[in-house]
Amino acid sequence: MGPWWKVFLVQLLLCCCCSEAANCTGSELSCASGDRCVPMRYICDNDDDCTDASDEDALLCSEWKTSGCDKGEVMCNKRGSNTCTPISEYCRATNPPCEGDLDLRICHILETQLLRPLGDIRLPHKNDLTTNLNQSQQLANIFLHNVNQTISHPDCPTMFTLVGDQCLSAFTVGKVSWGEAREFCQVLGGDLLSFRNVSHYAAVIKHLQENQLTRDFWLGGRFLNQTSSWTWLDGSPMEMGSPFWGVRRYDFCDPRNVTIPSLKISHEANNGACYHYVQAPEKRGKGACAALSYEHYLYILDDDCVLEKSPLCVHI
Repeated sequence: MGPWWKVFLVQLLLCCCCSEAANCTGSELSCASGDRCVPMRYICDNDDDCTDASDEDALLCSEWKTSGCDKGEVMCNKRGSNTCTPISEYCRATNPPCEGDLDLRICHILETQLLRPLGDIRLPHKNDLTTNLNQSQQLANIFLHNVNQTISHPDCPTMFTLVGDQCLSAFTVGKVSWGEAREFCQVLGGDLLSFRNVSHYAAVIKHLQENQLTRDFWLGGRFLNQTSSWTWLDGSPMEMGSPFWGVRRYDFCDPRNVTIPSLKISHEANNGACYHYVQAPEKRGKGACAALSYEHYLYILDDDCVLEKSPLCVHI
């Protein structure tokens, strides 16, 4: 072995070379072995630029060469617009972030500037802050879609959309009591919606379902007293039974009576069989205000008037 200082000098030179090679520029990535830097344009070009071939890793290249975009680009969706975007820009986009199918482990490689097999990379838990931010943006896109479909139309006043021959407003943004919901509708120049007939009811339900509005809505129906029973806001009686009113299930037994008015006969149905489903509105007085219940597939239920639901308004 030569003099100690020669050995030290060789080791020092080796360390300097390695550290310089690992110190890649912003447009380069370090090979997994750390022995050299490779320009990003050389990644997945079918030529082993890294001695360990980490720049041509099969899983990496399956993401680096996405269909529909050039090599090194990926489809980025921002507010409904799709464009091919460099992967580095896709990973940096935050306001709003890119939405797409890129494996986020690719972004981790770009952030660390170190090529690694994707199988060796473990990302933070999916419920981290960044994921929540992305989820929030997705919810914002859904919200914008719902707004455009449910409270906007050129043939209706502001906050209303055309459904059949009426301008309606399904205000899913907020939830209030029945009384507050009616006041809100009146501020907009309308009132809570009342159904005229089965066809009218079906058209409104179709509109809510097509726009995937997963809310409970207050209607313009209420129980004033035993004499008036259930009426719409204009005083007309609400039609009872199917296909308007939903049912609730209870543990107690409810034998049903059958009445034949012309014969003035009343008797228990099916020999007093026990039934657990009770159709609204309930005789026991579940609530005095009418609402469309999403849980009950948008059938009408009688509910407590101080519960919070979204207003379903009609312009008058």
